[in-house]
Amino acid sequence: MLVQKMMTKKAACQVNPKKIVTTRNLDLAIQELMDLIINDFVISWYKDFGKDNQLIASLIKADIWFMVDTFTTCFSKVDMVKFITQDLVNILHNHFKEIRMASKKSKEATSLYKYTVYPWLESDEKEVEFLRLLTEAVMSIILPKSHAQCDIVRHLLREVVTVSVFKPSIDMLCDPEYLNDKLLAYLDYRAKLCEDTRKSYTYAATYEDFVKMIQTCDDTEYLKHIRYNIITEIMQATTINNWKKSQGISTDKASAPKSMSKGDLLKARNLKTYINQLTVAKSTCEKRIHALGGPDYKYYSEEQAKEETKSSHPGQKVLSFKAIMDVPAAKLFFLKFLKRNNNHSLLEFWNCVEDLKQVSKSQHHEKAHEIFEQYINGTSSAVHVERSTLKGMESFMLGDAGPDAFYEAQNHVYLILEEQHYPTFIVSDIYHDYILALESEPLKKSPSVEEDFLEGKETLGAFEVVEDVLFADQSYSIQKRLEKLDEKILNKTQALTTLKNSTKIDVKLKKVQEDLEKEVENLQMERRQLGAYVERTELWWENQGKWKAHVSNAEIVSDGDKVTPYFVIVVHVAAVKNPESLGCTQGWVISRTLTDFAALHEKLIQIGPWLKKKELPNTTLMWFKAIDSTFLEKAKETLENYLTTVMKDDRMAQSEALFAFLSPAPDFLSQQSQGRRNWNFSLVKLFRGLPVGNTDNESDDELLFANCEGGKEEQSRDSIAEPLYHLINEVFELRGLFKWLRKSFILFVEVTFGRSINRQLRVTIDWIFSESMLIYYIQTFQESMWPNGVLAEPSLPKTEEEKMKSRIEAKEKLLQNLPDAVKTLVGEDNARQGAIKMFEVLQDCRLNKQLFYGTIEVILQEICPELNIKFPSKQSSSLTTGIA
Repeated sequence: MLVQKMMTKKAACQVNPKKIVTTRNLDLAIQELMDLIINDFVISWYKDFGKDNQLIASLIKADIWFMVDTFTTCFSKVDMVKFITQDLVNILHNHFKEIRMASKKSKEATSLYKYTVYPWLESDEKEVEFLRLLTEAVMSIILPKSHAQCDIVRHLLREVVTVSVFKPSIDMLCDPEYLNDKLLAYLDYRAKLCEDTRKSYTYAATYEDFVKMIQTCDDTEYLKHIRYNIITEIMQATTINNWKKSQGISTDKASAPKSMSKGDLLKARNLKTYINQLTVAKSTCEKRIHALGGPDYKYYSEEQAKEETKSSHPGQKVLSFKAIMDVPAAKLFFLKFLKRNNNHSLLEFWNCVEDLKQVSKSQHHEKAHEIFEQYINGTSSAVHVERSTLKGMESFMLGDAGPDAFYEAQNHVYLILEEQHYPTFIVSDIYHDYILALESEPLKKSPSVEEDFLEGKETLGAFEVVEDVLFADQSYSIQKRLEKLDEKILNKTQALTTLKNSTKIDVKLKKVQEDLEKEVENLQMERRQLGAYVERTELWWENQGKWKAHVSNAEIVSDGDKVTPYFVIVVHVAAVKNPESLGCTQGWVISRTLTDFAALHEKLIQIGPWLKKKELPNTTLMWFKAIDSTFLEKAKETLENYLTTVMKDDRMAQSEALFAFLSPAPDFLSQQSQGRRNWNFSLVKLFRGLPVGNTDNESDDELLFANCEGGKEEQSRDSIAEPLYHLINEVFELRGLFKWLRKSFILFVEVTFGRSINRQLRVTIDWIFSESMLIYYIQTFQESMWPNGVLAEPSLPKTEEEKMKSRIEAKEKLLQNLPDAVKTLVGEDNARQGAIKMFEVLQDCRLNKQLFYGTIEVILQEICPELNIKFPSKQSSSLTTGIA
């Protein structure tokens, strides 16, 4: 019985399959790191005296995933743009400012400004005690409730985390030796990367030196390698040359490259001269190889040459851009290439718009909102469209227009992919991999791909010419209008549903939703009126020759001094005995004035001139007489006889004039333009009606859905960069040059990145915390701690002499590798002095810890506001929190 209970309890402890906490890929990276940590820091000692290693590992993982989920929820509430650009930058600015003030004598006093640090930094014991308090406060939030309420578990975890994790980690991160080593490693990595890039593209400084190097080289294998690269370069240059010809671009003129990618470098060359130089270099290389006892390439047969080229250069076939975009497999390779430079969102956006074309109309607006939020409104997306296109997208999402704006943006992205990324793609290794895979599986090739090369014939798309046809039949045009009205109601309803389901709460969106609801009601009323008119039309023609019109009543309507007699007419089928009680499916009731009868009379005379003998009542001749009941009765009888006479004539009974008189179209049919002005939703009207401030200088309508820089809250292009200016001023000591720095920085960012500082900061911060970068951080940490999957051994401590040597070397390399952009922006001397200042500040461990703890305080206040953490001042010695 006891064993059975133990087995039941053990089974209950088994962890269920884990749900996705963050994202699928990020969860996999966390899971891999978690396995290594548990294996090396828990199972390594637990296995000697415990059993069920897998069970204890699963239970620990479940708790860790709970904490990851809690952290994810907390971080999701943090405004990262504000935290980085304001809170963190302000901490750095104050840190450097206090150090500067403490390092210089005050002009008003002879004493130095005293820079004081947090009280727990006076000794390691005080720091550990402070970390205990901090750790316990945080654990009360992130630990599972069962652990947080258990004093023994919480105490044990606090000691382990504080002594074995936090304190050693903080000591390492704030150690100047560690920072210097990391700086040296990064600078060496950058230097090696530049050298590898130079070796990949350059053998000599000039073409003459390159030929001379070939002629003096004695290594046959090295010469074969050079020949291989020359052939590859010829193939790639020929590819770009053919592409430029197909685009009508001159191939014998050089220009400045737009970037340092291989495609842009080749596009900028004088390819005619370059290919000739490569051909001469190839011939020289082959002669030198033969002179050293190598093969004589001159006597290679055509088949051998083709076989060699095919085996070493699989990318000799050059597919046109259209062929790549038409084949799904080719697009996958193209997407893989675009991911290298974080431009994959361009192709993904193009594919999503293609999907938008295929989905049913009922899903159009939902799909459009997804595309807009992911690729247009997302700051990390590479898709950028003009403001007019954004307005068109919003119009579609509001149901006012079709998806043409999305298709326009798709065409724009198509051109960007073709002009900026396709030339580099076809000279890349990924493209060669695709061609090799294509040649190895010939049965899977698209029949249009083989013939659609740049060297071959150009294929022209077939365009259907649709001629506008004018329909004279009024009923047909009304029927078409009815269909368009149904479509418009559907679009508006879908747009309204999408807005209601949106989680975004905004005053403007609420106003838009209210206006859309009113517009849908008006459209539905118009639909009912138009539907009734169509039904009457069909009923009229089905019962042609059977209709009767009876003037049932007459009344006088006064409008101020003007008096107008109205006559109520019942139109019904002749078989109906009691026309006064007709339903709308058998007849209808209308009212007409004498003016309306006169207009009908003029039209019917053209059909039957004999109708001129018929006289109609006329109020224009009654100058001195009042319109009384006698006149109305007499006029009613006369009009009754007139309608009876007209409807007995077959030609008149079948005329459109009579039908228009007896069954008039709704008012909006005759005043379509006016109706549209009255009811059509307009963003201009919306924002004119909103309470706004000074709008004299606002020439453009504010965008509704997009996070646009031109909105009211971002009238300044650099509003969120203000703290950054102050930090740059402090570090590089640009006294009195604030306005100059601001203008220069704005110009620099707009020229370099093509966008304002605000947007560039958002894009950068969004990229820093994107899924791909978070995975990169985790993998980098994992590789440094577990190289090749094995826990790294602790590094040997350095002597003081070695530390000083690393410090001097790091400082020299830092000054040698200052970015040109910084030297251009603040001046070379200021850039050098600022770099020295930052480097020297980081050489003090206590100052580094001061900066570290100041950052930790702000982070905890953002992600755990319920703790109400406030670090003690420099005169206090206790941590205050909002937790009892």
